[in-house]
Amino acid sequence: MVTDRDYESIMAQLREVMPGLADQLDQEVRHGRAVTEKELRQEGRYEERASRLAAIELPALGKSDVAVIPYTNEERIELIREALITLAETMHATRQAALKTAIERGMELEIWFGDPELEAPSHIVLPEETAQAEATLQTVRELLVHDPETQPEAVL
Repeated sequence: MVTDRDYESIMAQLREVMPGLADQLDQEVRHGRAVTEKELRQEGRYEERASRLAAIELPALGKSDVAVIPYTNEERIELIREALITLAETMHATRQAALKTAIERGMELEIWFGDPELEAPSHIVLPEETAQAEATLQTVRELLVHDPETQPEAVL
């Protein structure tokens, strides 16, 4: 069972190493998730919501209505897991596409950023970046993707 403390511990680590991603996840969790009346019934939350609406003299949710409910601790951890997997996949795919394009067009495989007159330029070497992104993707998948045949349980 995942607790608030587990979630906060993971988010604290993310805030240190990936503050932008942590901010996006915090915002998503604060907004909650939209569910239909049918989903509320399936999750066993309909009666609670209906009684709260009745208490303030509002009509019950109809079939076409949508409610916003908080994420459970497990759902919040799943959001983090999905975000990290998607980020790693995107990093790898973009570097792979850039490398492929550069090779096909006979371009330099080293890319420089910045104006040397204003700052010290930085650079990347596409084959190295692509290999590193591939290794990172593999690590993320090993840690976070649950395959019942090879792993008893994913880390998150």
